[in-house]
Amino acid sequence: MTARPNAQRAETPIGVPVLSKKVEDRVNILLVDDRPENLLALEAILEPLEQNLIRAMSGADALKEILQQDFAVILLDVQMPGMNGFEAAQLIKAREKSRHIPIIFLTAISKEEEYVFKGYTVGAVDYLFKPFQPDILRSKVSVFVELYQKSRQLRRQEQTMRNIERRELERQHAAELEESETRLAEVVESAMDAIIMFDTDRRIVLFNGAAERMFGRPRGEVINQPLDELIPVGARAEVLDRICTDAIPVRQATEDIGDLQPTLESFEGQRTGGGTFPVEATISCTQLGDHKIFTMIARDVTERKRADQALREQAERLEKNAAELQALNETLHLRSIDLEKAMAARSRFYASMSHELRTPINAILGYNTLMLENIYGPLNERQVHGLQRTQKAARHLLELVNDVLDLSKIEAGKIEVQMQNVLFPSLIDDLFITVRPMADERGSPLSLEHEGSPVTVTSDPRRVRQILLNLLSNAIKFGRGNPIEVRSKATEDGGVVIAVTDRGEGIPPQDLPRIFDEFVQLSQPREQEGTGLGLPISRRLALLLNGTLEVESVFGQGSTFTLKLPANADASGSRSGSSWRGEVTPAREMPGLDATGTPDDAGITTPNDASITTPPTKDASNGGEAQSRRGSDGDAKPKVEVAGAKRA
Repeated sequence: MTARPNAQRAETPIGVPVLSKKVEDRVNILLVDDRPENLLALEAILEPLEQNLIRAMSGADALKEILQQDFAVILLDVQMPGMNGFEAAQLIKAREKSRHIPIIFLTAISKEEEYVFKGYTVGAVDYLFKPFQPDILRSKVSVFVELYQKSRQLRRQEQTMRNIERRELERQHAAELEESETRLAEVVESAMDAIIMFDTDRRIVLFNGAAERMFGRPRGEVINQPLDELIPVGARAEVLDRICTDAIPVRQATEDIGDLQPTLESFEGQRTGGGTFPVEATISCTQLGDHKIFTMIARDVTERKRADQALREQAERLEKNAAELQALNETLHLRSIDLEKAMAARSRFYASMSHELRTPINAILGYNTLMLENIYGPLNERQVHGLQRTQKAARHLLELVNDVLDLSKIEAGKIEVQMQNVLFPSLIDDLFITVRPMADERGSPLSLEHEGSPVTVTSDPRRVRQILLNLLSNAIKFGRGNPIEVRSKATEDGGVVIAVTDRGEGIPPQDLPRIFDEFVQLSQPREQEGTGLGLPISRRLALLLNGTLEVESVFGQGSTFTLKLPANADASGSRSGSSWRGEVTPAREMPGLDATGTPDDAGITTPNDASITTPPTKDASNGGEAQSRRGSDGDAKPKVEVAGAKRA
């Protein structure tokens, strides 16, 4: 067994990592083979690594070397007399200190798979056959050498860090002790409470600034003076005896007294001049060597006692106020019941009046249409103009009645929805037919952009049309003749999102929170007709369909109203204010819709409504076709004034 520190070579073979050349950084590599010529060949191959190469001629010699020193890697021959390589590896791995040393088996004979498997089983990291490529062997060994050097470097750094931390900790402890003593002195001096220390003879040995202020006595006058001077004469003996006795419990009044828990005392203190005041103090006793020191931390509780009295008086007042508040709550409850009854009566009134008003209004519209069509004889120009204005006013009044009836039914929870398949963007294309004359009149081009394939959702097509017609009508009326864009796309959950964008005045930021309120008239003067109910009804219908209706607007640039509908509005089952049908029917033209897909009677069907339907006629006021239909407004009226116009 020999160790060969290798001489430095002039050149390093290709593939050999450049390792540390320092002698102290060299590591040990154990070469185990019973043939000297093999050991010599291994030394020649590994010499460029410039590490300590240790020879062992047998497994027993290898174990002796491992007991004496550490190794970065072991190159172990398999076939050796006596103890073979497998047996030596098992013993090496059985020892805790050497079990982590990587072993590379070398053999020229045992090349069968069972030997290779056994080599890896006993803990080898590699199994090489002779003859082997020197560069490959050198590269494999260099990896383990570098790993060993890194591990050793880490251990050294760790030890250095531990030494530094220990010294730093000792320095910190010394500094903390000094700081603690300084801080304690500062705390005692700056404490808000009076701190007084006295000995067993009741002579004061410490008197902080707070004690000076509380008792009105300078420190120089009381140090080494009896504690008696701080207690009124009449109670002095009793108070001092109690303080000293309670500070030392009888069960601990021994030689080994130790630190005692403080006790709380209440007594009267005395200031310079004889004035007294209430004091609360904690008293503790500490054994210092062969004598005891008493510590009293005292506080003037004059203000607290006054506050306690004030709190008691306040509690009595609060109790009285609570009784009055309970009576007021009962009154408020009764008034809220009355308010609910009044709101129910209002809804009934809306519904009743709407039904009563619709019949004569429909009659007016019908007969006006007949007269405009010259059924009762020819009309002159002034007569036609007057009838057209009457027709327009009657339609506006009917819109108001229909909206009020819609709102009253929603509030009363009597709106019914009929679930069917609704196809997008086909429904929007149909609605464009209805609103295009109005858009052409105002010079607003309509455009529809649908992202992806057509989408089918389960909802109430009648209510969806009512919502979208309202949004389209608003966009046209407030778009200032600019293009109106409608975008639709499917959602991830199978629903659909429809966005209606105009390039009009937009909505002032202060008005956005109120845009969906009933009968809202916003900050600008009224320039467009409307009831102020279209958007509130549209949002309530969207909620009824388990969807949402939101608005985004930039004042002066336009607005975007976004309707989001779920894949199946009936998925959540029955909802308040609606009757949900269980079966889903194919999409078709529903009863109550005119030829353009516009909801008849604004989506409201009542048994008492009169209905007069007449052929379309030219309306000279708008140049388009005027139709008299019961309710006349699935086409969503403008409702709210915004920036010089009123938006519904």
